[in-house]
Amino acid sequence: MYNTYQPSLTISNDENNSILFTVPELADYLGIGRNRAYDLLRNNIIKGFRIGNTWKVSKIAVDQYILQNSGLL
Repeated sequence: MYNTYQPSLTISNDENNSILFTVPELADYLGIGRNRAYDLLRNNIIKGFRIGNTWKVSKIAVDQYILQNSGLL
């Protein structure tokens, strides 16, 4: 499966880690459903924040979640 996400906001084009994901982008990046992505955010498993009604999640937070849950850390 190919990742089709396109980041909604890039703070700096030079720095990949400054990307902010929306929930659909997060779900696509992790290969999970949107409901599961919302659960991860609501339960504070992945750190995110809301701007109005829209969740935003940094790529750094997502990568930390991946490393912690893969046993690589």
